[in-house]
Amino acid sequence: MANVSAIFFRFLEIEVRFPVNMALKRSSEIITVSSRVQQGVANTFEVVPLDLQLNPLDQEVFVVLAVKIDFLTPLPFTGTFTPGVFSGESEFAITTTRPSAMPNLGDSNCIAYGSERTLAGVSTSNELISIAVIDQSPTDTPDANLDYIGICATSDMFLSIDSHASVYQTEVALRIYGYRAKADAATYAALVQSEVLSA
Repeated sequence: MANVSAIFFRFLEIEVRFPVNMALKRSSEIITVSSRVQQGVANTFEVVPLDLQLNPLDQEVFVVLAVKIDFLTPLPFTGTFTPGVFSGESEFAITTTRPSAMPNLGDSNCIAYGSERTLAGVSTSNELISIAVIDQSPTDTPDANLDYIGICATSDMFLSIDSHASVYQTEVALRIYGYRAKADAATYAALVQSEVLSA
């Protein structure tokens, strides 16, 4: 089972544009939610819930402005090498519903996705001659044209973590930027139904 460290909530005073036509009333300053997740077993898909502590009685939602994902795992290779090319990959995603397999941005319930792929070439004399690391994660600065990148209407987000051909357990640090808002009855019902249908 994946391990999740303590979750930290921090409030920031930053001006954010609010969509005029959205039936939401902002109820907090910007909040940063920080956490750290490590696989329980390498090369195994695992999901960890992240409690946002929303109040459904107040029809409270969490508006996501940006996400930062950092992979902390060492290079996935170790030991004695044989000639050839080796490839290992770590994946991480944040979704509004619990997935049954590793999600990506092609899934409507996926708010953010990141992957880190490592390629290594070994010569015929068993020497590690080249390493390339390909990191595909959310940008540090969100698109200025977007008012938000997602809305979570239920109390939990879900952190999915997986790896392939790695000798180490994948470990990820993440930070989510957003704010709490209250929706009117019709908007809240539509948002909750949308999450259920996207599961």
